[in-house]
Formats: sequence, structure tokens, C-alpha cells
Amino acid sequence: MSETLLHRLEAESAIRRLVRLYCDAVNQRDADAAGALFAPDAMIRIADFPGISGAEAIREGMRQTFAHHAFLRQQCDVGLIDVEGEHARARLSVFEASHRTGEDGVGLIFGFYEDEYVRLAEGWRFWRRRYTMQFRSRVAVNKLQLVEGLDLGFDFAP
Repeated sequence: MSETLLHRLEAESAIRRLVRLYCDAVNQRDADAAGALFAPDAMIRIADFPGISGAEAIREGMRQTFAHHAFLRQQCDVGLIDVEGEHARARLSVFEASHRTGEDGVGLIFGFYEDEYVRLAEGWRFWRRRYTMQFRSRVAVNKLQLVEGLDLGFDFAP
């Protein structure tokens, strides 16, 4: 196996792990763990909101967002990853389900991330992220089917 191919495969594997770590941190509503996955000079833009620059500002933005959710589940499907030396790009399909504290209903979002990654001394990190929503809906709780024994953090009673 050539050294170039090995480098590309190692980078792709590390980037897939980075994305899985991010989704796990979001699902746990752990802003510190999620924020640690960004390069110090990272930038993120979610839908039409203004961009956020810097890992610490991104971490604080996540902290504020997570504080409003009783339940948050994000799943990302990593498509093709293009590696060019110490930088890489990928597009990820995203599904997100959430329940905001004190609200009746579950939010459902489909979209995608367009990511750029950079390899630092500590490993691959998010450098640029742009999230585009393709579909967003809110489903009333009385339209959901309860799985017995499952606690989503809100009451299904009518």
C-alpha cells in the first residue's frame, strides 16, 4: 500500500471518528466535549444565523443551545471525504430530533453540513462548518407513539 493511500485512509478514519464524537457530544448535550473538536480559529454557520468564530465562542453557543433542550438527538451520515494533505472536506447528511424544555412537541430537522477539517498536533478538527436546513417541522406530542418505559423528559399525557 502506498504511503499516500495510507495517509488518506488514516485521515478518513480519523475524520469519521471526529464526526461520531461530535454527534455523541451533541446527543449528551456536552458543549465542552463538542467544543474541543474545533480548531482554535474555527468558524461555524448554522442556517441563516450569523457565523460564529473561534472554538470558545462555538462552545459557548452550544452551551446556550443545549441548555434549552430536554432531549437532543443528532445523527450524521458521512459521505465522501476529500483529503488534501493536512486539510479535508466532506458533506454530511444530518437528521436531528429535539425537544425544547417546557414546550409541547418534538422538532425534526433534515439538512447537511459542508465541512472543512484541518489536522493539528492533537489530531483532525473541524475548521469550517456550514449547516443548511432542508426540512424542519414540529410534531405535536399527541401525534407521537410512546414506547413503554422510554423517558424523553416530557409528559405524553393529553
